[in-house]
Amino acid sequence: MSWKQTSRHQSRMAEEKALVPVNPGGRIRIALAFPNTYRLGMSNLGFQVVYRLLNTAPDVSCERFFHPDPDLLPAFRSGRERLISVESGRPAGDFHLLAFSVPFENDYPNILEMIRFAGLPVRASDRGQGDPLVAVGGVAAFLNPEPLAPFADLVFVGEAEGILPAFVEKWRDLLERPGMSREDLLEALASDVPGIYVPRFYEPRFGPDGLLVGFRRKKGSLPKRIRAARAPSLDDSPGQSVFVCRETEFSETALVEIGRGCGRGCRFCAAGFIYRPPRFRSAESVLAAVRSWRDHTGRVGLVSAAVADHPDVERLCRDLLDEGFQLTFSSLRADRVSPEILKSAGESALKAVAIAPEAGSERLRRVINKDLTEAEILEAAERLTQCGILHLKLYFMIGLPTETRDDLEAVVALVKRIKHHVLERSRGKKRIGTITVSIHSFVPKPFTPFQWVPFAGVGPLKEKAGWIRKALGKVANVRVHFDLPKWAYVQALLARGDRRVADMLEKVALEGMSWTQVFKKSPHNPDFWVLREREPDERFPWEVLDHGIKRSHLWEEYQKALEERPTDACDTTTRCTRCGACARTRPGGLDTHGA
Repeated sequence: MSWKQTSRHQSRMAEEKALVPVNPGGRIRIALAFPNTYRLGMSNLGFQVVYRLLNTAPDVSCERFFHPDPDLLPAFRSGRERLISVESGRPAGDFHLLAFSVPFENDYPNILEMIRFAGLPVRASDRGQGDPLVAVGGVAAFLNPEPLAPFADLVFVGEAEGILPAFVEKWRDLLERPGMSREDLLEALASDVPGIYVPRFYEPRFGPDGLLVGFRRKKGSLPKRIRAARAPSLDDSPGQSVFVCRETEFSETALVEIGRGCGRGCRFCAAGFIYRPPRFRSAESVLAAVRSWRDHTGRVGLVSAAVADHPDVERLCRDLLDEGFQLTFSSLRADRVSPEILKSAGESALKAVAIAPEAGSERLRRVINKDLTEAEILEAAERLTQCGILHLKLYFMIGLPTETRDDLEAVVALVKRIKHHVLERSRGKKRIGTITVSIHSFVPKPFTPFQWVPFAGVGPLKEKAGWIRKALGKVANVRVHFDLPKWAYVQALLARGDRRVADMLEKVALEGMSWTQVFKKSPHNPDFWVLREREPDERFPWEVLDHGIKRSHLWEEYQKALEERPTDACDTTTRCTRCGACARTRPGGLDTHGA
């Protein structure tokens, strides 16, 4: 292994402040991999949560692996380098399990590269008895694992806290049975551990029209659908940073999860459905987590899909400020910017705060069930500016269902009105407020009401982006950033495709072909998965998984979207049967944890 790779690992470890050490003597050796660079991987709270769970489990040694930095990639791609762990420099092939934490579909090619960089066959069917098992988990993987199915021996479906304890216990038991075949090992895990999906045991069948007919189980003892596992309690397995370091998106900041899921029901948001019902950590648990970092950093990021919805968020802000911590927030809802949150933002010297209107017009916000009025958005911008936050970030999407030119014009008009409010409140101050507008292409995701709708298309999205860029291009103090529609197209393919997409993915990852080249040479037209509106009763490849949400509820929400009708937010204080999640997760009665 090169001195450059080893020394980079050592220098990064020297800068890290860590709460959980590796157990060097663990009998179960797990390589935890993130399919992107160290900087992005260490910015991901889910990755660190899994690291904590594994390294605090008896008999487990878990070490980190990342996709190589760009300057090191040529050596890896030429075969001169192999992946080694950050902690000990041990090769990835020496571990029992190579487990990927996967938050984004566009990182899928990096997964295949990292398997090859580990010296392993990329396809699961080609691996032998002595090779590590390869697993994928994380939100992208358990939304739709099928494009990764040929490469993964197993998939972790659901929340790590609900899977890993039983998984480790079963693996510990299997170590006492030497000589088990790879097939028998995987069957034992799939049979006895909730949330384990072994793709080789489920064969997709397609009709002459190319549509999925269903899955044939090769092992009759396995379930027809794999239920997503859930954390029994957010307080028992706290989600918080294990490491604080400089080289992250949140430099020298400890991240602490205060809640999971969101009951608002935005129809584009997968997290708002697959993590139902929404849950909150107790204020006492959050405060204890933050205090554990007191000797290492004074900066804390509160993380949740809906930070301001936490029932004790004002107390948390007040107590943490009183104890000398500075706070940052993942994002804020415009209708929940309370005085305590404003005070926290001002006293923590935040440079910028993000608000996500998502759509410019109130009509389109009704379609997507984003329950925000323009008045609430403008009031939030004004109040944030009053407390000293002069730089606002605004998030919008283009290509949403039923979107018209009027909706695009409403984006421009809303940005200009917000800018006017910011400038009015900036007058007489040394700094002039600025607005950064981030506009993303909408990608329909599985297990949402919009799983039936087609992607808008690269050409139309380019036209819409170009019109907005021209309309806002000369507006002072406003910066506009767009994603690239061609990459959103790829994301839509990987999010909505089936196993036939795996061949395309493999050519991009391992043969150096661009997606455009692959699309031209593939026997399958990618538009089949990306641009086609799905039939009401069509079987989806991701429905081999079960997240507890009734399909009928998602279809009903889609119809309400077309009719521009909103839906009330989840009420976690009552027993609700609307979407099915509470009925499945609370079979013995009402669980009001955190409500």
